[in-house]
Amino acid sequence: MANLETTVDIAVSSLGLELVELERAPRGLLRVYIDRAVGNGLVTVEDCSVVSHHLSHLFTVENVDYERLEVSSPGLDRVLKSAADFVRFQSLPVKVRLNTAVDARKRFEGIVIAVDQSRITFLLHDESSDVAAKVKRAPSKKRSNAKVKSGTKMVEAIAPKTITVELGQIEKARLVPQIEI
Repeated sequence: MANLETTVDIAVSSLGLELVELERAPRGLLRVYIDRAVGNGLVTVEDCSVVSHHLSHLFTVENVDYERLEVSSPGLDRVLKSAADFVRFQSLPVKVRLNTAVDARKRFEGIVIAVDQSRITFLLHDESSDVAAKVKRAPSKKRSNAKVKSGTKMVEAIAPKTITVELGQIEKARLVPQIEI
């Protein structure tokens, strides 16, 4: 599969696009997700058609075993795999699943705030971060921990929490779709 991924990556790159993901599904289905480089617009139906036609010919020549080929954009919940992906989508919310627990978490949602080679730092999105954001907007009383009224209870606010993980620890990471109405 790695050899096939390299072949498809080279073919898609030659068309001025980038390979996001290659997936083999049951019944001989081969899915190829493509994207455009930053600042070059969105993937069009024509892009998918051109890539599909090109890959069909390539797979015949390379004798790749498949029944059906699907080519599409990565969608709103685009998968993030490389450090370059995390840099490209910095400051956007991401849903992450880790191979091993970090800070007692294997799953979390957060915003990419820094990428340093193979280390990614996220600002965690959870209730404590929401409360802390509300405290930040409130006038400060020069205390390290403030109390905020939440409903009928007083809740102690905690500073926003960050988590830094190695790229190799990430099992799966996807953008959280942002839909504005």
